[in-house]
Amino acid sequence: MGMDLYGLKPSGEITPDFNVSWDKKQVEAYFTWQDNTKGAYFRANVWFWHPLWNYVVDNCGDILNKKDIIYGSSNDGHKISKTKSIKIAQRLNKLLKNGHTRRYENAYVKEMESLPLEECKICKGTGVRKGWEGWQSEIEWLSHHKNMKTDDGSISYEHAHRCNGCNGCSGKGKIKSFSRNYAFDRDSIEQFAEFCKFSGGFRIC
Repeated sequence: MGMDLYGLKPSGEITPDFNVSWDKKQVEAYFTWQDNTKGAYFRANVWFWHPLWNYVVDNCGDILNKKDIIYGSSNDGHKISKTKSIKIAQRLNKLLKNGHTRRYENAYVKEMESLPLEECKICKGTGVRKGWEGWQSEIEWLSHHKNMKTDDGSISYEHAHRCNGCNGCSGKGKIKSFSRNYAFDRDSIEQFAEFCKFSGGFRIC
């Protein structure tokens, strides 16, 4: 899952309407146009988009209104105007140039790495996943051969051995904080700033 952003008038061009009934050649032509037109398309998966949008909100809050801020975190098709997108691009490029984004990235990574480990929800912190494929203990799990022949063919237990009792925490009972899935990097901001600059305004889907 992620956010798909479409320029309203990328590089000053009228955006062609995509039609699912197009033949293969027409579809390929559309995506070729999209790939080669600045401001036509920007995508970020959910783990990258939320930190990116938080950064935009924190530093462009005077450009955005309350509705922009709220619906920027959803994929309901909210539109950001050309005037606002240009101002966002200018602000982000200024932050990139003066080193603010790099400092923010370093601080963000440091904060994520400092988060304490959390209890594994799969094994509830025991390090052993019970009730899965009939294994009731770590010893029983690991005692199986790497593979066992059955009527249907071969079933591999190599993965079970690598899991060391639990496929969530590898037998440790603890896992990294869920928040660490959300990533922030300077390159994403740079790419987003360029998209905003050429998009002619954009729609968040």
